[in-house]
Amino acid sequence: MQTNTNILQLDESHFEQLFFEYQPRLVRFAMRFVDEETAEDIVQNCFLRLWNKRENTILTNAKGLLFMMVRNECLNELKHRVVASSDPLDVMMEEKGSEQLYWQDFAPGAEAILVGKELQQLVDDALMQTSEKSREIFMLSRKEELKPKEIAEQMGITRQAVEKHIHTALDILKKYLLKNFILMVALCILQLLF
Repeated sequence: MQTNTNILQLDESHFEQLFFEYQPRLVRFAMRFVDEETAEDIVQNCFLRLWNKRENTILTNAKGLLFMMVRNECLNELKHRVVASSDPLDVMMEEKGSEQLYWQDFAPGAEAILVGKELQQLVDDALMQTSEKSREIFMLSRKEELKPKEIAEQMGITRQAVEKHIHTALDILKKYLLKNFILMVALCILQLLF
C-alpha cells in the first residue's frame, strides 16, 4: 500500500500508514551512518517529533521530510559523539557513514556527470593533437600514475625525454582546453541571452 505523501492534515490513520510504510526503510537508511540500535532510536524520535507537531504541520512531502529529519538526526548524533569524545578523530574514523552524510549533499547530479563526460571528451580530443609517443607517455604519467623515471625505464628513453613529452602534452592540452572553454562559455552565454 502506497501512502499518499500529499497529506494536508496528519491524523492518526495517516500517521500510522506513514509509520508502517517508512519506518523499516528509514531505519535501514540511518544504519548507513550509525549502528542499528541508534538508527531505530533516531527514527522513533523523528516520528515522535512529527506526531507532536502534527497540529501545526501541513505535509506536502512526508517521505522527503522524514528522510531529511533522519539524516539530520544522524548527523547530530555523529557530531555529538565527536564533541563528547576525548579524541574526535577516533570517533570519525570509527563511524562508517559519517563522511557519506556530507558527501550526499555534493553527489554529482546528471548535469555534473554530463559536463564531466564533455570535459573528458575535450581532453581526449586535445591529446589526439599530440604525437603518439607524447600521448602514450602522458597516459602512463596521468592514468597509470607512473613516475618519469619508471616511464623512462619502461620505454627505454631518458627521464628528461619523458619530462619533455609530458610538458609538450600538457602545453597542447592547456591551449586546446582554453580555446574550447572560451567557445563553450560563449555558447552558454548565447543560450542564456536568446
